[in-house]
Amino acid sequence: MGRRYRARTSPGMIAHRWVAAVVLPLLIGADPAARLPSGFRFELNATPELHRLWETSSTAKAERVACLAANLEGDTVRISRVAPLDSGHADSLGISAAASLDTCGPPQWRGTVHTHIALKDGQRPYSLFSGADRGVMMLWWRRWNVAGLFCLLYSPNEVICEIEGPDGAVLFPRSHY
Repeated sequence: MGRRYRARTSPGMIAHRWVAAVVLPLLIGADPAARLPSGFRFELNATPELHRLWETSSTAKAERVACLAANLEGDTVRISRVAPLDSGHADSLGISAAASLDTCGPPQWRGTVHTHIALKDGQRPYSLFSGADRGVMMLWWRRWNVAGLFCLLYSPNEVICEIEGPDGAVLFPRSHY
């Protein structure tokens, strides 16, 4: 009598098959010509404005928001201008989502930057976008129907930025401004 051969499937093989089943269709359907940016850069005019935004926010002990002008050149997002919004019609955190949505749209602007001056446990900065931040980011790209650039200043010289839009998110490493 012959032995029957039964293929054994390890958990690792199952995981690899699952990943291939999910990722392969995405790669096949991906546009090879579309290059995602791999970094961002603050141009000479933008950096002093970011520092002023942080100082204003820190002095007032309230969050502040500004519009960002940016261009995609090669694989780099170049942030060229920053224009602070008036905090007169803001909520208790100093942010007016309506003002940023109305004011910071294309073609002049490509997104927003805002500050997080509050500290976790009185020591560490909140260095991630909050749920409310993500809601405003989603409203921005849905309204303007283009991907937007959003940055968060969480210390006197540290920033995190990402592109958020209909095709998903591009997260950039934390950086200095």
